[in-house]
Amino acid sequence: MEKRPYCMMVSASSLAAIFEDKAISAEAVRPLLESTPFILVYGITPTGRESRAVTDLTDGLISAVISFDRSEHSFQVSRTAPQITAEFSGLTFGPSNAEIDFGLAVKQPTANLLELVSINNLPTFAFFKRRNSSVFLLACRDIADPAASSDGFLLDSARKYFSRVVPTLMFLRYVYGNQNWHNPRRTANLIIDDPLLRRSYGFLNYSRLVNEMDRCDLAITVGFIPSNHRRTYHSTARLIKEHSNKFQICVHGSDHTKGEFATTNVEELNTRIRCATQRMRSHERRTGVPYAQVMVFPQGKFSSVSLSLLKSHNYLAALNSTITPEDLGSLHGLTLGDLLSPAVCRYSSFPLFARRYPKGLANIAFDLFLSKPALFAEHHDYFKDGYDKIREFAIQVNSLSERLQWTGLEELIERTYLQRRVSADTVACRIFGNRHVIDNPEPTAQRFIILKKEDGETPLQNVTLNGSKHPYELEGGYLTLYADVPAASAVAVAIDYRNTHPYDSGKHAGAFKQQLNVSLRRYLSEVRDNYLSKHDKLLSLAYRIKDRKSFHN
Repeated sequence: MEKRPYCMMVSASSLAAIFEDKAISAEAVRPLLESTPFILVYGITPTGRESRAVTDLTDGLISAVISFDRSEHSFQVSRTAPQITAEFSGLTFGPSNAEIDFGLAVKQPTANLLELVSINNLPTFAFFKRRNSSVFLLACRDIADPAASSDGFLLDSARKYFSRVVPTLMFLRYVYGNQNWHNPRRTANLIIDDPLLRRSYGFLNYSRLVNEMDRCDLAITVGFIPSNHRRTYHSTARLIKEHSNKFQICVHGSDHTKGEFATTNVEELNTRIRCATQRMRSHERRTGVPYAQVMVFPQGKFSSVSLSLLKSHNYLAALNSTITPEDLGSLHGLTLGDLLSPAVCRYSSFPLFARRYPKGLANIAFDLFLSKPALFAEHHDYFKDGYDKIREFAIQVNSLSERLQWTGLEELIERTYLQRRVSADTVACRIFGNRHVIDNPEPTAQRFIILKKEDGETPLQNVTLNGSKHPYELEGGYLTLYADVPAASAVAVAIDYRNTHPYDSGKHAGAFKQQLNVSLRRYLSEVRDNYLSKHDKLLSLAYRIKDRKSFHN
């Protein structure tokens, strides 16, 4: 293995202090700056001493650091260095934050300075060669701390975090390559919530959807409501089976009642998950359509306890548009590092994947850049105006990365992990869930050190490698196992947990009435989706009646 490269990261204020310190001779500083292969100067602000330090470092190439008088300016990412800017190449988005983002005034245009990210046509992140060094300059007030507490909101991630997170990661990836934690894959999947598996549901027609899926090479998942397990048309089931590598179903609640997974009652949650799983298995037996053991929460509401119960039922993961549990509120404890991870594993060490609505290309680039899968959420009304919208959106998403593959949901989750090379024949691998397929594309055998966070709350039953029991260690909050993977092959890792929680048999008084109410709710929802949604005035009237009823209740 090649010698590990080294770099220097220094704040502009520290650089200024070094230059100003009379006890430190220029003869000592210059050789260090000129011989270090990679240097990042961050925290560059318009402060006079910092500007002078940057001007001195660049031999006058940067003449000043400029403040912006308002926050209406966008980030403009160059196309000229995709090996550095990756998924963000060519994007314009924003606005930037005038309180922390600044511009570098270049004395005169030169081919030696590569502008990677600009604001108002001034570089804010740039790169130039100085003697034997590659020097990166970042005019942002600070670098984000992954351990800092987070508000837990994913909306507008790119705008909120870009300058404080992404340029620094671009630098580190440029320096260390595959020695950084990364996912070699870029994957995407569209999840459509709620629809029955009939010929059509609302504005969604399955034959047309499959035609578009084949045409654009999409991967689509239906968030299937388990209580509909007896209502699938055989023709639609056959259509799904014929495209099972890219067209799948997953579990969307159980009865799809309001907040059914937001409770903290262990028995209720255990009963609902058990019931949902039984219904999905029944549906698979009746139709032959397999399902991904992945939970999509109805109305996006869940509790931290529900994640623990899903783990004990050996679910692969949960998907949601928000990542803050209902029971914890502002005490969710999420850090910025949790938001930046491919999956949030803060609660019971169970993977919760975030998904977005199909808009905002910069946020999608942000996710892909961070090795997250691009997961999208929609409903039948996304297709109200036909299928041009999904086609155009797919073209936009595909343009972000040549490596992007639309992948079936189960495979997507099983192959979402982080890895980094630690020696010529050893790779460290961080997994998130209980089922993963670890790939070794190399022409030689590799040893994988596989790590998974474990809180010890859910009893472990066994760990297998390619179906055979495999030794593992539990220490320091991590499960660790070692796998020797032959050249150009893969291994399947499986971790089985044991559910020891009580559940309700459902034979109690009131169960029939409860199911009647559930059926009525679903029927009314289907009337809305299949009929009222196609008549705007009727739909508006229905919502007004509903709101008035809710107000009086």
